[in-house]
Amino acid sequence: MRKTYYKVITKSLSKLFGTPRYIILFLSDKCWMKCRHCWYNENWKARNLSNSNLTFSELEKLADSIKSIGFLTMTGGEAFLREDIVEIAEMFARKTKLKRYDIPTSGYDTDLILEKAANILQLNPGIPFRVCVSIDGPQEIHNYIRNVRDSFSNAKKTLEALRKLKDKFDYFDVAMITTISRHNQDYVEETARLAESLLPDGEWMVNLARSETRDESAINVDIKRYELANRLIDERIAGGRWQFRNGYSRGKWLTAKNIVRRRIITETAGCQRKGGGCTAGSLIGVIYNDGEVRPCEMLDISFGNLRTQDYRLPVLWNSEKAKETRNMIQDTGCICTHECFLSTSMLVQPASAMRIVKERIKLS
Repeated sequence: MRKTYYKVITKSLSKLFGTPRYIILFLSDKCWMKCRHCWYNENWKARNLSNSNLTFSELEKLADSIKSIGFLTMTGGEAFLREDIVEIAEMFARKTKLKRYDIPTSGYDTDLILEKAANILQLNPGIPFRVCVSIDGPQEIHNYIRNVRDSFSNAKKTLEALRKLKDKFDYFDVAMITTISRHNQDYVEETARLAESLLPDGEWMVNLARSETRDESAINVDIKRYELANRLIDERIAGGRWQFRNGYSRGKWLTAKNIVRRRIITETAGCQRKGGGCTAGSLIGVIYNDGEVRPCEMLDISFGNLRTQDYRLPVLWNSEKAKETRNMIQDTGCICTHECFLSTSMLVQPASAMRIVKERIKLS
């Protein structure tokens, strides 16, 4: 019964929207960093990327095939390294009735990031936009993880500059994000204090290292250290030390969702949850920079390449391969700790949705 329920739900959502409501769009395979916890590394790219980056004109054709996007993450690599990132953001906002979007970044080139973020904001007034800057611990630890000597000082400078930009645009938000790995798990308290000092009015988010990382040992995390980070974040929220999400009317709902999501990740890592109930391939999907369309970053499954279908995403998203994959996810009880895919899956899971409602009531 449970499998049937989720098969019906994911089939209905795919048919209703035609394309994913949440798209993770890889725009570049280039990056300033060589992070030890990164799965999008040389080995992965050598095995999986078969062509050059989608050009602006190709991305434009893709956008023309999409009626609406609820949330767009433009990533890589480093999305800010695309010379046309400003034009890409404006184009998707104009063509897809974009509701919300973000760009994660290492924050390495402050001037470039600040200029492009400001231009994006000016061209897309009123659409909630967030930049998430990665800081993985105190300076020595962060630089070690990132394999770039001045990466910490540059990321800190970028956070400070973006906070000032936030004062000029009421639909702009800035967050600090930390990937917890074997290399920084013993510095959770120090990282929490960094978040308090560097971003007192913004969100500190934590992810778990996953997949085949550049340093294979990076994924060996003591889940108790992740739980500690969760408690520190919960204390920060309960103490009113940050203001939810700037410029987004549903900011408190997103905060409630993230509270529950962190707890679900802890439960999943502790083998306390059933699999299935995932919306990968229905509500959320991935488009890689060479045009490959996949249901998830964690699954080695492709729906095909946009370049073979005249950039019509609905054709691939509703193909027989896509339908088979959605059913397979439910049949096999597919389960992971990927934050983005949990965000959409929780919305169709009755128990998880109820937990979100309860947390939202507490934030009132």
